[in-house]
This record gives sequence, structure tokens and C-alpha cells, in this order.
Amino acid sequence: MVGLLVLAPVAGAAKKAKLPKAPAGSRFYSPPKKLVRGKSGTPIWIRAARGLVRPPHAGRVVTVAYRSTSIRNRATTMTGTIALPKGKPPRKGWPVVTFGHVTTGGADNCAPSQVTAGNPERERMTRSDEVVGYLLAHRVAVARPDFEGIGTPGRHPYLIGRSLGRSMIDIVRAGRKLKLGLGRRWVAAGHSEGGMAALWAAKVGPRRAPGLAFRGTAAFAPASHISDIVELARNFKTVSPLTADFSALGGLILEGAAVAEPSLWQAYRDGGLSPEALGRMPDTQRLCLAELGGTDSLGGIAPGKLEGPKADQYLPSIYAVLDRNDPGRLKLPGVPVRLDQGADDLVVWESHTAEVASKLASAGADVTFEIWEGGTHENITDLEYAAGEAADWLIARLR
Repeated sequence: MVGLLVLAPVAGAAKKAKLPKAPAGSRFYSPPKKLVRGKSGTPIWIRAARGLVRPPHAGRVVTVAYRSTSIRNRATTMTGTIALPKGKPPRKGWPVVTFGHVTTGGADNCAPSQVTAGNPERERMTRSDEVVGYLLAHRVAVARPDFEGIGTPGRHPYLIGRSLGRSMIDIVRAGRKLKLGLGRRWVAAGHSEGGMAALWAAKVGPRRAPGLAFRGTAAFAPASHISDIVELARNFKTVSPLTADFSALGGLILEGAAVAEPSLWQAYRDGGLSPEALGRMPDTQRLCLAELGGTDSLGGIAPGKLEGPKADQYLPSIYAVLDRNDPGRLKLPGVPVRLDQGADDLVVWESHTAEVASKLASAGADVTFEIWEGGTHENITDLEYAAGEAADWLIARLR
């Protein structure tokens, strides 16, 4: 019989929770089904986070497995970390930023909560540490979900907004039920895929957690216009170092669309994808982004050669899924939204983020949009660029 860890509420948090003792190693990420059943946004178990998982200026940091809802609307496990500032929480509890990470891949070892020095995704897993450390130093707690299917059972619904939004708010809800001192005030933030997650959290979160006080969302170079990028990539018919990332991301995009719309799996087998692409698609379940871009994986196939003889027949269905999840289509009336974009970003384009900003504003959001000269996809969350100003904006919303 496992021991019980008793955790009491703080700062008006939820009821006392009795959690099973968390197992060591990878078993932490696959709780038995009887523990997965239950209310979304409640913790399953926690353990102390050590090593590279700990961001700068953190006090206590825990890895948490929590109950959520899958893209198929079934009970599922998600994981992530919650970092607390040093010292005692204020009377009303720590204000919280839930922060979404950049694309790392969909396999289990792509979970940022599992980062190690030898992981090929180490740089991307820790890329936002400067902005997270800044928030912690200014007495704001930070929750960082791994996202559905990354680390935990099931496939990752890559760039599927509702799934991302659920992971972002449910880790906050779960954290409130632990003895961590989290308060009611929260905002969402994130980078790239995580930037899309932050915008969708603004849509999903307030309804999912009506008892909490949502104050706004900030996105660094949020992923958008994915159909346009896929259409462009179709023109690249030869393999080169410049196409490797297109093909790796293409595999993740195609998988995410099929996780959201399962009929696409048959479409892929029925000529939507080339035999070479079909042979490499299982790599998304065992390799992270850097490895997927290798010549022995999807990166060895030109983006335009991923498609099969019936691609034109099935692409409209794929684009429909991608377009439904584009953050530019969100209606966030009255929500404070901040977008930061690097002028030299070659992954998420300035023109795309500018259009997202315009569409959100037209739909009623209170949008702040800033372009950073010299900013790239890799450095936009550094203190040299947008980190400090964006973090100050978030902190102001939380007061």
C-alpha cells in the first residue's frame, strides 16, 4: 500500500487533498487508470523537481501529474512543473503565470519537465528560463505544462488550441489544490506553440476556472497561419539543410491534425501521404524535433515529397482543422493581450503575428503589439529582447 501525502489548502485555495506517494522515474508519467478518473484540474501526485527543471530564482519547484480532459473529451493525465518564488507567499497567495513552451516534439522524452543535460531538446526545453526567472524574482509563481500526450500516454494534438488551453489552465487549478500558496489571480503566457497555447488559454481558461481571476495573456511569436506555411512548404521538392525543419514540423502538423480529426489517418494511408512519409510518421512517437529533422528521419524527405498522389483531395480537410485552431480566429472581447515578435524571426513571421494582432483587436481584444529589431525565434524571450518588458506587463495585470 502506498503512503499518503496530506496537503492542506492555503490563501483560500481548494479543499484538502490526499494524494498517493508519487513513484520514481518514468512511472510518474503513467498513473494507473483508477487515479486518472476524477475531476479535471485536480492533482494526482507530485514530486520535487531538481536539476535543469529548476529555473533561475526559484524557491520550491514541484513536478505535478494532474487530471485533465483529452482532445477526445476523455479523462487523461497531463504533467508539468510549478515553480514558486523564494520566501513566504503574500496574504492572498502567489499570483500565477501559466507558461507554454516552444515546440519540442510529441514523444514522451520531449516533455520539458524531464529535461536533462543530454536531451537533444535541452535548449528549447529551457529557452524561456530567463523570462520565467524574471517573473519568479518579482514574486510571481510560474506553472509550465508539458501539454497533452507529451510525457504522458496518448498522442500530442500539436497546435490544437482547445487541448493546449486545457493543459494551461488545468495545471493552475491543480496547483491551487496543493499546499503551494497559489492565489486566485492568473495570466497566461507562452512562446511559439506555447504562444498559441497562451491565446487559447484566454478563451478556454475563464470558463473552465470561473472561480479564479483571469487578468490577460502574453504571447511571444505565437504559432499561426499554419495552412499558409504548409502550402509554401509543398514547393520544396529537394532535401537541403534549409528544409529539414519544415519536414520535421510537417510531420508534427500532420499528426496533430489527425489527432484532432481521426478520419485523416485513413486519408494519409489512402494516398494523402507518400509511402516514404508514412514510413517515417511513427518517428513522431519516439523522436523529438531536432532528431525528426535528421536525414534518417523526416528531415531526409523534402517537404514537397511528404504528400502522396491524393494530397490535393485531402488537403482541404487538413487545412480546415488547422484554420479552426488559428489564434487569429479567436474572439477575446475585452481581454488584455500582448504580442511580442522578433523582426528577424524566420520561424514565425512578423507579418503573420501582425495579422493576428489586427484580427484580435478587431474582435474586441485590448491588444499591445511590439516588434523587436534583431529579435529572432530563439532570443525573443531573453532579457535582451522582450522578456523584461513583457514580464512587467504581466506583473502589472496581476496587481
